[in-house]
This record gives sequence, C-alpha cells and structure tokens, in this order.
Amino acid sequence: MSRYSAKSILKEGYSVIVLSDSQWDAAAQVIPEAGCNLFRFESGEHPVLVPPPSLTALRNEPFAPFKYGTPILFPPNRVKQGQFSFLGRQYSLPLNEPPSNHLHGELCSRGWEVLDYGASQENGAFVTSRFRFGLHPDILAYFPHPLSFTVTYRLYEGRLTMQAAIVNEGEDEAPFAFGLHPYFFVPFDRGEGLVLKVPAEEEWPVTKEAFVTGRPVKTNFSRALIEGASISTYPELGCTMLTFGDGVEDPVCRIHMKNRGYTIAYQVDRQFPFVLLFRPDWASAFSLEPYTSVTDAFNLPYDHELTGVKGIKAGEELRFTTCLWIETET
Repeated sequence: MSRYSAKSILKEGYSVIVLSDSQWDAAAQVIPEAGCNLFRFESGEHPVLVPPPSLTALRNEPFAPFKYGTPILFPPNRVKQGQFSFLGRQYSLPLNEPPSNHLHGELCSRGWEVLDYGASQENGAFVTSRFRFGLHPDILAYFPHPLSFTVTYRLYEGRLTMQAAIVNEGEDEAPFAFGLHPYFFVPFDRGEGLVLKVPAEEEWPVTKEAFVTGRPVKTNFSRALIEGASISTYPELGCTMLTFGDGVEDPVCRIHMKNRGYTIAYQVDRQFPFVLLFRPDWASAFSLEPYTSVTDAFNLPYDHELTGVKGIKAGEELRFTTCLWIETET
C-alpha cells in the first residue's frame, strides 16, 4: 500500500481534495470551489495553517476568502480607488473593500476547475486546478486579458509544494501582479516565545493598509530578521513590507515556536522579490505573503525594477514555486 493518497471527499456540501503522506503523518486539504484554497495543512500533528471556521463561511461570508488558509492573490493587497494605468491603458477594478479600494482580486473567491489529482510512490500526492479569465465575461469587462492560472499542490516527503503557471492567452501584454497569503498557525494567545527569520534586505515604509510611503531602507528590524527577531509582541493588524536579499537564491522564511520545539519553514522562489508580514486580529495566525510587486505598485512614482511592476506578454508563461514544511528539534 502506498504511503501517499489523494481523494475527493464531500465536506459541508463542497468537494475537497485531501492529500496525505502517512510516513510523515502529513495531510493537506484544498477546496477548488472556493479559490483553490489550500485551507488546511498538518504535519506530525503540528497545525501549519489556520482553517476557516467552516467551508460555508469561507465560501459565503464577506472577506472570508481573504482571511484563512492560503488565498491566491491577483493583484496582491490593495489598489487605491481600484484605478491604475499600464502601457497607456486605464484599468478600473471593482471596489470590493469599501469605500475606495480594490483588495486581493477575485481568484481567491471564484470556483476553479480540477484538472487532475492522484498519488504515486514516485510523485507523492497532488491536485491540479485551473482558473481562466476567458471564461468569465464579468472579469474581462474590467481586465480585458484572458489569463489562465494553473496551480498544482503536491505533498511529497512531508513537504507541500505549490507550482503555479500563469499564461497570457490574449493578444495584448497584460499588467501582472501575483501573490499568496498563507495564514500560519502561531500561538500568540499563549504567551509563548516566537521567533521569525527572514532573509530580508530592506524594509519599505508603509501605512497600516500596506500602502508604500517611500523608498525601502535597511532598518533595525530588517537586520534583526536575518538572524531571528521576536514577533511575540507584533501588533495585531500590523504589517511590514520587505525586500528579499539579492544574494538569496530561493529565500526560506522560518517561524520558530520555541516552547513547542518546532518551526514552520516556507520557501519561495526568486520570482517573488517581496514579502509582506501581517498579523490578523481574527485568528491566532501570522502571514508571510510573497508578492511579485509591492502594494499598489502601478501607481507608485518609482522605477519599475524597484517596485516589481511588470507585464506578461501575449503567449508568455510565468512560473512560481513555493514549498512548506515542518522542522522539529532533535
């Protein structure tokens, strides 16, 4: 019998794909019907992600698609008044954070198509899902680019990998801004020692809504994060925007639960130059959000290389990879 399994189950009336690795006592759950959200992951009896109170809440409650599990973001974070321009074209995104912002896009709230799932000894357990803007006229009405998003979650050797491929199926270059918003279980409410390590280079000055107010600089906090900084008193609804160091090929961030003897490790590839730190006030969680650009980058008066502004050309494919696992003390 294989150590790996992948199965579709019915949970609260929704189809959920469950990936398992019995040797590592690891399991992941993905709900394609609600943004292809990786909403649960446990490894060695350690909770890694904060799940929603219910799948019905994740699917139906306002803002819930942004608040649990691993929302997929396009664009990440906020766009002021939903307005920006790119290559001479003006874009007006829906104001889904009243009264004046567009927040996180619609990938995390729409239903995705499951292309395949399965398991084998050689490849682990996986599920592949896709979302195509071209099938949604309401999205094309304000973002006239038929992008296709394909995401594979794979559980292998106790590690959960996400591989994303985004293709521009249209004829025009499209503005591109992509990110992820994992909510890691962190026991702030227990008064425990919590240490965060991030291979950070500089910190951006930002507002409480993560809007950039100046150029990035080295700070005491960005320097401390390289060796490990306490986040035990990190403020609720606080946020920090960081640039990864240039010399780091595939950055690994770590949240160390000192009292519990284990660490959440999160690796992202260099396609994500930025990471936003965020502590919600609705759950005992901490987010490490990899972004391809800083918040509202298309409206900033800085060089595109600094802010991450980019496009995806007609026929172009962009690929992204992250990996998530647990490290325990021996």
